[in-house]
Amino acid sequence: MNGISPSICSNVRAHLFQMIQSVRAVLLCAVLLCTSTSIAQEQVTPLHADGWRAIGKSMQERSAFNRRQQPQVNKSESPRDIDSGGDLAYSTAQEQIDDWILDRDVWDGSISMGTDGTRGNSETERIHGQVELERLTRCGLLELELDYIRSDANDQLTKHHALFELSHQWIREDSPTSWFGEFGIEYDEFKAFDMRLKANGGIDRTLFKSERNTIISRFGAGVSKEVNGPDDRVVPEAVFGLDYAHSKDDFQTWQIQFEYFPDWTDFTEFRIEARVEWEVILDKDYGLSLKMLGIDRYDSTPINRKPNDLTYSILLSWKL
Repeated sequence: MNGISPSICSNVRAHLFQMIQSVRAVLLCAVLLCTSTSIAQEQVTPLHADGWRAIGKSMQERSAFNRRQQPQVNKSESPRDIDSGGDLAYSTAQEQIDDWILDRDVWDGSISMGTDGTRGNSETERIHGQVELERLTRCGLLELELDYIRSDANDQLTKHHALFELSHQWIREDSPTSWFGEFGIEYDEFKAFDMRLKANGGIDRTLFKSERNTIISRFGAGVSKEVNGPDDRVVPEAVFGLDYAHSKDDFQTWQIQFEYFPDWTDFTEFRIEARVEWEVILDKDYGLSLKMLGIDRYDSTPINRKPNDLTYSILLSWKL
């Protein structure tokens, strides 16, 4: 080694270092290539089985109990899928869109609208909009209802209120007794308060049920609170209710709902909510019907207002 010049030794070491770096780079590329190949070959496990939406298989199975009993459509036989040879990308995108919009195979309900007015010596306008939705859940039935009413006379507001209710029933198919929970918002521009919130729960019991008639009683407890009113305390309330539904024939139905909310601390102070509805089907194929509706709200403590508010309307309804 003493006969080898230092310059030659340094060149050899430099070449060896470059070779080692090249080998390391080749090995790293090989490892990355193998890893990417294994990932590409790995099958992705979907969050739900093929043919079932993200709402869950149990929901799809129970949707057979939906009132409308609509037949299920085989999406694989749609004209677009046939023409494109089964365009998987389109089907997947459509599935994702359907999960974010109102799925008519899952949700049932109606959208109703009524209006009237006059022009001439007096000018009046009145609108009443209503949305009713319901769907089966894993343990019962979820219901949503919204009523909006506004009236004007000679450019003066005479009525303006909105009623919102969200409720859930925990149904036992082998028992006439079920549990319920309810949340409601009442807005009325002509009340002594801006808004009333309520939440309650209890027991529903089917007293009578036949092909044409159903009677259900209700008992429970809850609370209510008036927002920005003279009495802003949280009021503990009892709940007593009775529902009656009657199908006169295949084209006419009656519904009557009555709820009594007394103050637990003083039963002389109470609220009453009642609703009567008569619906006549105009066209089954298009889901059109005529609905005559009456809503009554009574408050024993109106605070310089009339205790009773009655609203009645005729609405054109479209079934979803």
